[in-house]
Amino acid sequence: MATTVLVIDDEIHIRRLVTRMLEIFGFNTLEASDGQQALDLMATTQPDVVTCDISMPGMDGYDFLSTVKQNPLTKQIPVIIVTALGQETEVKKSLELGANDFLTKPFSASHLVEIIEKQLE
Repeated sequence: MATTVLVIDDEIHIRRLVTRMLEIFGFNTLEASDGQQALDLMATTQPDVVTCDISMPGMDGYDFLSTVKQNPLTKQIPVIIVTALGQETEVKKSLELGANDFLTKPFSASHLVEIIEKQLE
């Protein structure tokens, strides 16, 4: 059974690019444009891994991450922060909130897949 990755990004072109990259590597994908839409989706479908941007309108990546990691039903799902904000403060805050890994844009498809597969081990 293929691994399902939920891709959360408010930029539709980036979200679609990431989902296409993952689908080429054989992953199933789900998409959300912000944290709240992702939580709504996760109420009915539980992904194996989540990639999440930080800067989004509405519920941003930090709030999404905090909510997911505090919920007993979702806290075990690996969350990989994928963002253009690569400063040390963002990395530190993401990891403190429970992120399993951090990837700075731009990135290669193979690097993203490597990080996802590491989380599934």
